[in-house]
Amino acid sequence: MLDFLADQILLRRGLYDQEGRPRLATGAIVFGALLRALSTILLGFALWHYAGVEYSIPVSLALLWGYVVYPAYRQLVVYSETTAKIEEELLCNTCRHYNSSGQFCLLYDQHVGPEHIPCEGMDWEPS
Repeated sequence: MLDFLADQILLRRGLYDQEGRPRLATGAIVFGALLRALSTILLGFALWHYAGVEYSIPVSLALLWGYVVYPAYRQLVVYSETTAKIEEELLCNTCRHYNSSGQFCLLYDQHVGPEHIPCEGMDWEPS
């Protein structure tokens, strides 16, 4: 869990971790953005206390854009491109057990990846 928090705060990239699970998912993107927004707001309050309003508001807005909104947007673009590529290449896209929002096989309770199809095509059912 601490590795996941560090990945979200430090904006580490990578599509898959060591176990083959996707690092980028919609929940991870939103959680990371909320975590970075919380730290930016707390920093803005501290800056407001020590430097005043005239410095804290522009710096906070710049940090919110540059450290929260834009990285979350870029991660969402990378995630949607990866999902589109997986959906074009794999048989799982047309299966009724495939959850596209999490790149997940509901039947086997495992993530689908370019090198990993949980059922090996044996339990495929048309959607």
